[in-house]
Amino acid sequence: MSAAAEGVASGRGPGRPRDMAKRCAILLAARRLFIQQGMAAVTMEAVAAAAGVSKMTLYSRFRDKEALFEAVVVFTSEAMIAEMSRTQAEGGTLAESLAALGRAFLALTCSPDMIGAERGLMMALHDNPALAERFYAAGPARTEGSVAAVLRQAAARGEIQVDDPLEAAGDLLALWQGGMCKRLSLGLQAPLSAEQIEQRSRAKTEMFLRAFAPSKAEA
Repeated sequence: MSAAAEGVASGRGPGRPRDMAKRCAILLAARRLFIQQGMAAVTMEAVAAAAGVSKMTLYSRFRDKEALFEAVVVFTSEAMIAEMSRTQAEGGTLAESLAALGRAFLALTCSPDMIGAERGLMMALHDNPALAERFYAAGPARTEGSVAAVLRQAAARGEIQVDDPLEAAGDLLALWQGGMCKRLSLGLQAPLSAEQIEQRSRAKTEMFLRAFAPSKAEA
């Protein structure tokens, strides 16, 4: 997890390796409980027990459940973003880099656990506008911003033509996902296999790149 994620969660920089391992265990346990039980039903005591730490240890890192939830969202979104960064570091093309993020995005947002947790999560966030803002900034906005940064760089290289990279990033995320989450939530579609996720992320990325290809006059 990056120093930025640390700052959002607790206002502290990264500590010793043992501290980071303990922090990771807490975030993984909290995420599992939030998905299984819904945010409203999860207590800080339950998270501490699931992570194998004391309540004092948990509260020393996260002042309350909302701060813990926000850190879990950052932790999850950074895992998706890291997959794209890894592909770029290996010299992947723009299409490969975007498809890599598409795979990670779909694997998370269309997973059975996430689909099952979405109903309760949306209800909880609807009743807590301040937490909804924090959730959006820590998760969806971070993902959209990371995609926008890649698109902005690609536009500067002349690989694509976009007027507003952030808006284009939103278009690409919507294209990857389509109406699948709604169908999955309603039980009208079986969960996607890894192969289906791979095919969809590549096909929708190629569709996006065709739509935003530079015009011949500017190529």
